[in-house]
Amino acid sequence: MTAAERLPVYEQRRIDFSTQLALLEKQIVRLAIFRIIVGLLVAFSVYFSFQDQRFLFVVFVLVSVFVWMVRYHTKLFAEKVIAQNLLKINETEVAASKGDYAKQATGSEFADPHHVYSYDLDIFGEGSIFQFLNRTATHSGKKKLANLLTDPLTKATDIIKHQQSIQELSPKISLRQNLQAVAMNSQETAESRVQLMEWLEHPPLLKSKSIWRIVLTILPLLTILLLCAAFFIPACKPWVSLLVFSQLVITGFYFNRITTFHDYISRKNNVLKQYAALLQVFNGEKYKAEELINLRDVACSAEEKISKLASLLSALDARLNLLTNIFVNGLFLYDLQCVYRLEDWKEANAQSLESWLEAIAEIEVLNSLSTFAYNHPHYAFPTFSTHQHIEAVGLGHPLLAENLCVKNDFSIGNPQRVQLITGANMAGKSTFLRTLGVAMVLAYNGAPVCAQSFSCSVMGLRSGMRTADSLKDQQSYFYAELHRLKSITDELKTKKPLLILLDEILKGTNSTDKQAGSMALVKQLVEQPCLALVATHDLALGSLEQAYPQHIKNYHFEPTIENDELSFDYKLKVGIAEKMNATFLMKKMGIIPS
Repeated sequence: MTAAERLPVYEQRRIDFSTQLALLEKQIVRLAIFRIIVGLLVAFSVYFSFQDQRFLFVVFVLVSVFVWMVRYHTKLFAEKVIAQNLLKINETEVAASKGDYAKQATGSEFADPHHVYSYDLDIFGEGSIFQFLNRTATHSGKKKLANLLTDPLTKATDIIKHQQSIQELSPKISLRQNLQAVAMNSQETAESRVQLMEWLEHPPLLKSKSIWRIVLTILPLLTILLLCAAFFIPACKPWVSLLVFSQLVITGFYFNRITTFHDYISRKNNVLKQYAALLQVFNGEKYKAEELINLRDVACSAEEKISKLASLLSALDARLNLLTNIFVNGLFLYDLQCVYRLEDWKEANAQSLESWLEAIAEIEVLNSLSTFAYNHPHYAFPTFSTHQHIEAVGLGHPLLAENLCVKNDFSIGNPQRVQLITGANMAGKSTFLRTLGVAMVLAYNGAPVCAQSFSCSVMGLRSGMRTADSLKDQQSYFYAELHRLKSITDELKTKKPLLILLDEILKGTNSTDKQAGSMALVKQLVEQPCLALVATHDLALGSLEQAYPQHIKNYHFEPTIENDELSFDYKLKVGIAEKMNATFLMKKMGIIPS
C-alpha cells in the first residue's frame, strides 16, 4: 500500500467519523432540551403533589426518566469525545499520507547528542524517525517507544515475537485507532506514573488493619441499628447522637491527613479510568501471537484491578461535598472506610501495578509499530541468523518520499567485514549510512524495513557521524570525536558483535594526520568481531582493499557532469570514486575563477 493507496482509506474513515460526530452532537442537543422539559415537569408534578398525592407517582416516574437521561447524556458525551479523537487520528493520517507529520510529536525531549547512534540517525526531533513512527498518546507509551528506539531488543527470539504481534495487529485498523483514541483521553503527565509508584511506598495511614476492620464494621453498624430503633424507642436517641458525634470526632482527628492523602491520589482518578478503558478495548479482541496472548493475560487482570482502584478514588471524591461529608462520616466513618479500602487495594496489588502500567505502555508501542507496518505493507520484515551479516535488496530510507527514494542492494559480512565508501559531496554517502542504521533500529524492534528483503544478525549499533563540540564541557569537536571513537574501540575489546557506521572520521586534523589515523583505525576494525561502513573523501584509504582483500571492499557514490550540469543517481557502486565535485561547484557558483 503506497501513500496514494492508503490515503482513500483514511479519507473515508475521516468522513465516517465526521458524520458520526455530527449525529452525536445533534443527539446531545436534543437530549439537553428534553432534560429541561422533564425537569420542568418534575417541578410542576411536585407542586401538584401537595394537592393530590397521586402526583407522587408521576414525580417518581419523571425523576427516573431524568436520571436515565443524565446517564445517557454522559454516555453520549463519552462517545462524542472518542469520535472527536478518531476524527483527529484520521486527519493526522491523511496529512501523514501526504508527507506532512507536523501534527505529530517530535520526541525532541528524548534527543541526546551523546547517545551512541540516535543523534546521528535522526531518531528524535523535527522530521525524525520517532515523529514518523509515534502513535502513542500517553507519556509512558511515548517514553517506552523512545527507549526501544535507543535501546532495541537484543535477542532474535524476542524480536520475532514482536514481529508476530505487529503483523497480527497491523490489519486491525479499528482496534488500533480505538486504542489510540482512548489513550488520547488519559491526560497522563510525566509525573502521573511516578506519583502512583510513590504512593505504593507511602506508609499506611491506618496502622493496625485488624483493629480498624473491627472499628469500621461495628461502629457504623451499631449507629444504623440504633438510628432505626430510635424511631420506635425514644431512649435510643441520645445514644445515636453520641455515636454520630464519636464518628465525627474520629474522622476529624484524621481529617488533615486524609485531605493531604486525597489531594495527592485523587488527581490520578481520570488517568486510571482511561487506563482501564484502554485495557478494556485491548481485552475485547482475541489474539494468536504468543506475545499478545501473554499481554492480554496481564491486561485482563490489570483492567479489573485498575477499574477497582479508579472506583475507590471516585468514592473518596464524595467527601468534597461538605454536607454529604458530614452526613456520611457521622453515620459510616466514610472517609476512613475509603482510605481503608484504598490501602487494602495497595497491599494486595502493589507488587503488580508497575507490570500493569508497563503492559499499557507496551500496548501503545505495538500500536505505533503496527500502524507503521499497515501504512507500509510493501516494506519487508527482516529475517535473522547467527552468522554476522547484513543482506538487503532494494534498501531505502523511510523518511524519503516514495517518488524520490533511491533503493540500493547491499551486502556485508559475506565475507568482507569493512566497507569503505568514497564519493563526492552530496553524492549520498551519509544518507546511505543513516539508511542502514535506521533499518537496523527498525529491524531490532520487530518493525518492517524499507526494503524488498532484509536479513541480518543481531549486533550492537554504534555510529560516529555528527560529533559536536561542547563549550559547556570545554570539549573541542576533535576531542569529542576522539572520545566517540575511544568508546567504540573499548566496546570492541569486549568482543561484542557490533555494526559501526563512521562518516569522515578525524575531520578536525590535517590531511596527512587524518589519513594515517584513519588507516590505522580501519586496520584495527578488520581484526574485531564487527561489521563497519566507513564513508570518506580520502581515496587513499581505498588501497586497503588490496592489503585485506578478504575483509575490506570499496564502494562509492559518484556524480555525473553533463553539459556543465551536475547530477546524482545515488546508486551504490563497486570500486573507488573517480569524480569529485567541490572545485566544479565552486567555479560554477563563482567562488573561484573558471
